[in-house]
Amino acid sequence: MKFKRLLLLAIATHFSVQHVQAQFINHGPQVFAAAIQGSHFIQDTKGDDYIFTVVRGLPAKLVGYHLKTNKMVLNSPLPGTDGSWDMEVSSDNTIYVSGNGKIYSYRLGDKDIRDLGFVLPDQKVVWDLVAGRNGKVYGGTYPGGQVFEYDPKSGFKDVGAGAIQEGEDYVRSVAYDPKTDKIYAGIGSHAGFVELNLKDKVKKQLLAEQDKDHEFVYDMELVSGLKGGDRIFAWFNSAKGVETFIYNLQTKNYEQRMPPIEIKSIVKAKNSQKVYYTSSGRVYVLDFDQKIPKAEEIVRIEGRGRAAILDSKGNYKVLTASHKLFTIDVSNKKVLNEVLLDVPKAPISIQTIFWGPDHKVWSSGYLAGNHGTYDPKTGEHQDYPGLHQTEGMNNMGNTIYFGNYTKAEIYAYDVTKPWSTSKQNPKFLGAIQNQDRPFAVLPLERRREMLFGTITGYGQLGGAIAHLNVETEKLESYVNVIPNHAIMPLIDYNGKIIGGTTIYGGLGAIPVEKRGKIFEWDPENKKVLWTDSIADYWSVSGLFIGPDQGLWGFADGTLFKYDLEKRKVVFEKEVYKYTSTPSHIWRNGLAVSHPNGLIYFTVTDKLYSYDPTKDELKELRDNASLMILGDNGKIYFRQGTDLWSYDPSKQKL
Repeated sequence: MKFKRLLLLAIATHFSVQHVQAQFINHGPQVFAAAIQGSHFIQDTKGDDYIFTVVRGLPAKLVGYHLKTNKMVLNSPLPGTDGSWDMEVSSDNTIYVSGNGKIYSYRLGDKDIRDLGFVLPDQKVVWDLVAGRNGKVYGGTYPGGQVFEYDPKSGFKDVGAGAIQEGEDYVRSVAYDPKTDKIYAGIGSHAGFVELNLKDKVKKQLLAEQDKDHEFVYDMELVSGLKGGDRIFAWFNSAKGVETFIYNLQTKNYEQRMPPIEIKSIVKAKNSQKVYYTSSGRVYVLDFDQKIPKAEEIVRIEGRGRAAILDSKGNYKVLTASHKLFTIDVSNKKVLNEVLLDVPKAPISIQTIFWGPDHKVWSSGYLAGNHGTYDPKTGEHQDYPGLHQTEGMNNMGNTIYFGNYTKAEIYAYDVTKPWSTSKQNPKFLGAIQNQDRPFAVLPLERRREMLFGTITGYGQLGGAIAHLNVETEKLESYVNVIPNHAIMPLIDYNGKIIGGTTIYGGLGAIPVEKRGKIFEWDPENKKVLWTDSIADYWSVSGLFIGPDQGLWGFADGTLFKYDLEKRKVVFEKEVYKYTSTPSHIWRNGLAVSHPNGLIYFTVTDKLYSYDPTKDELKELRDNASLMILGDNGKIYFRQGTDLWSYDPSKQKL
């Protein structure tokens, strides 16, 4: 769907030496999605059922539906968060929603949600929630890897005495056992499965030896009342694969390993030993009356299960990521009803910007995926739904190549043909082994190849360079080409492939190297020819060709020029200095050489211009990142969900 954007004009800020007026235009949000995350069923005092879910966006929104009418009863913003990984209903029938370091509460009949504030100091994300006794809820956090308690009477407290697993940042999932007053926590980015006794704070590692190479223990659910002991269902996730496990709390044994299931869809029947769940568009049952329960398919549905219940008639109701609410007669294996809920779209943050071969600005969306274009000639916007989060884009001819998160999946889209994921345009071409984020995408027309440089998976160090033959569509990966370094920029400079690295790997990985490197890659023999460190910097990013046709880039927050013949830095200009060690550096500085002879770049969320002849640096705008240069001479950058442009030709001194 195309529509005109309203253009909002803003005037640039003042500078200390001279006043500069430049034209900044806001082209508005570019990527939209109706992606639902944390979801839960709830029943009122009359016995009426409702479903609530969180729509990802800025801000995220809590929406609710009355199941008798399927009408929306709530559409309330969640201030300060762009999404929610989980939702829980407490023992006193209050809805709790996780957010960006916060949680929110809502009671049926209220007009709005309550922002309960930050759960613990310095925590940026609340991942998972679970109900406890007496109206309490518990949750897991990042980056402290902590478990908190919220008591409506007394507020928040840390119940795990710091990190649940030393050295790890994520408590990605939690379950609560009211019989023993224990919390079970799933850890990442090096997998852990920890039992926390709330009475004495004793922590016990339950992870099996065979599972230590996984990255996360994701969603977790405790199912009580089963023969032989209550069970915990959870799943491992890593670049190496996904697997569900069932752990018996009574016998302390891992009983089963299964293909990945959607844990939030698990429901046990009250008067039987049957457990229902969804997995990859199917509803299954496990019968624990069997000695070794075997999954039996009941029906096929659409979408991943987000939440489920068994209604008063014993029917299995499940909300899926496709916004559909299915009612299933589990006895007769029939779908009784299928309702498409009216879930509103919301603007989402821009993750990557690219000037396409169709002379449009392409934007990809953060986390929820999807894409959008802005046509500078007409001011029109168009949506391109269906792909996951894109980290890097580039083109060869009329084909755009996308490097997507997770698992470094590669897609190709021919812009001369209609966008249709069902008709393989874009087309899936493969994935780069054991990698997650392909930020660097470089065309090599003379070899008819696309090169990809990657960041590896969570908790891991290293990166890869992959070659895609655009004619045969064969993808070859070369992993850890510079040990313990991930690959960020790749540039074709005078026929040589030059790259930069970061000592940081996937989130949660602890660097073992001290300095990022600049290097040359041999595309014929698929090997690194040489490497060089640039002083005491952690990363080399944003390589570009300067106005003098030299090789320029960024070392952390420092703009530099590098002489390839002498293999040394010949110019440095510090723009930003880190005052503490960051959690990671991936995409930092990004720059272009403008036809007017100036360098324009973004670094640490600011837009600058630099005149190399006058050695004159100017800060043009705050809260600007991911800049590109259009062939119309304008600079495009993001500010949250919005695409902005800056026209240097309108600059007045």
